[in-house]
Amino acid sequence: MIMDELSERQIKELDIDWYCLIQGKPVHIASSGGMIPEQFRDLKELRFKQDRVANMEPIAEAKLNIENIQTQIQEGYEYLQDEMISAAIVDANRTNPGFVYLRDYELPVRLFASTFVEKARKGFRSYIRKEGVEGKDEFILIAEPTKPFRFENNQLGLKELECKMKGDDGFVIEVE
Repeated sequence: MIMDELSERQIKELDIDWYCLIQGKPVHIASSGGMIPEQFRDLKELRFKQDRVANMEPIAEAKLNIENIQTQIQEGYEYLQDEMISAAIVDANRTNPGFVYLRDYELPVRLFASTFVEKARKGFRSYIRKEGVEGKDEFILIAEPTKPFRFENNQLGLKELECKMKGDDGFVIEVE
């Protein structure tokens, strides 16, 4: 059987949400134009998992890794200083569950972290590729469920990712 696999060009040009297990725990990773390990590139499988996760109901509360988020929003959110733009963004996102969930946070945090929070509320530790790391892809934790979660019977068919965890907290993973 031939897989319909994402090309290297597609992977580098897109921000692709992919899913795996790390040490038996469900994980969501936003690629942000970084490489995706070969065993996770099957387009049909990716779409199946993305659709299933999109249709899952929240099962947990989420906590943010504010330190990692702050590193991601240092630049690029200056336009939110304009009150009209800010008001339009808040209005456009008034029904976005992750955005609403983060209502007590500043607007840049809400905009950046809303999709990560949604994944965390569905039981996933949610990571993004860290910019500026040469030679390896490093991913930093943005949000996670407040209580550890494991899917019964692995109904999504998640595969284990072989990677290195940096530090004891699992806030950074390194994929070679």
